[in-house]
Amino acid sequence: MTLLEEKELRQKITDTILPLAMNMTEDKIRTIILAVEKDNKDLQEGFGAMLFEQIMVQKNNILRRNI
Repeated sequence: MTLLEEKELRQKITDTILPLAMNMTEDKIRTIILAVEKDNKDLQEGFGAMLFEQIMVQKNNILRRNI
């Protein structure tokens, strides 16, 4: 993944996933990602783990700013 692709992915997470993930527990987020991976066998191996990590990092950064 190029730096530009990483930046675009982070922005898409911020714009589309994060607003929903802010009200979810880690377990709920992980469950949804696992379900999507199960239904989409063409996803690259490790994509779900990377997505979960990015969601949690961004979510925690926002929560820390709001303290």
